Amino acid sequence: MANVLTEKQKNQRKQNNQKQIERNDYWRRLVDSLDSRLLEYDLSLLGSPEGLADVMIAALPSVGAAWSSTVGPVYTSKGLQNWLGISRQAISQKAQEGHYLRLRTADGVFVFPSFQFNESGQRLPHLKDVLSELAKGTDDAWMWAAWLNTPDKDGVTHADTLRHGNWESICELAREDAAAWREQ
Repeated sequence: MANVLTEKQKNQRKQNNQKQIERNDYWRRLVDSLDSRLLEYDLSLLGSPEGLADVMIAALPSVGAAWSSTVGPVYTSKGLQNWLGISRQAISQKAQEGHYLRLRTADGVFVFPSFQFNESGQRLPHLKDVLSELAKGTDDAWMWAAWLNTPDKDGVTHADTLRHGNWESICELAREDAAAWREQ
């Protein structure tokens, strides 16, 4: 008897095939990129491929928690240490000084939203100024993160606007929203 697929099953197969094509393309680009960059390294100094993969994976932001739909992917302190190549103490100091947005999870783990960094690890320009304004309205860092990462009607987040250099308008919005939060 012939196996007849429903429309839903056909669509699911198409989606799975598309995901596999995208994954293969991404993988090919990643390997090509690594290959060209590793030409200058003595591979024996990098350790085993498995160990290098562990270090690379540890440096990726985590996804999947309930709050990730609002805050997005996050780095743990250890992941940020691996990625930026700085100590836990340096990360903590930068967070205390307002250079990094640090969030404490319900189980006491510190995480750092990835939206505050560009792909080379530089933090958003004027993030400290914006966080300082938001802190005048609430001390809830999760609220700050949601404020920075929630898209407006055009799909642009406050973090995106900061990233593209329009920090004065974002600071003004932060000032206004902080004032409204204080009044609640």
